Amino acid sequence: MNADMIAAWAVENGFHAIDSRSYRRHDNAGVITIEIKRMSFLLIDERQGLRPRLISRLFKDISLTCGSARFQGLLLDRNPNH
Repeated sequence: MNADMIAAWAVENGFHAIDSRSYRRHDNAGVITIEIKRMSFLLIDERQGLRPRLISRLFKDISLTCGSARFQGLLLDRNPNH
């Protein structure tokens, strides 16, 4: 997985570009922001009334064959108890 793949995934899944390296989506649960770094990305999950949850992954840790599915899994697992 690489920065271009994550940016494309974000746009395809309803995220709006803040700039060339940041994407944000609002839904009923709160706000999700994806910040793409040089070799990694940071996912910030902010729900009303709860502390923000930060998830950071290196691109090399997400394989190309299942990258989109694993990335989708990070977003779907919005359980504040983790």
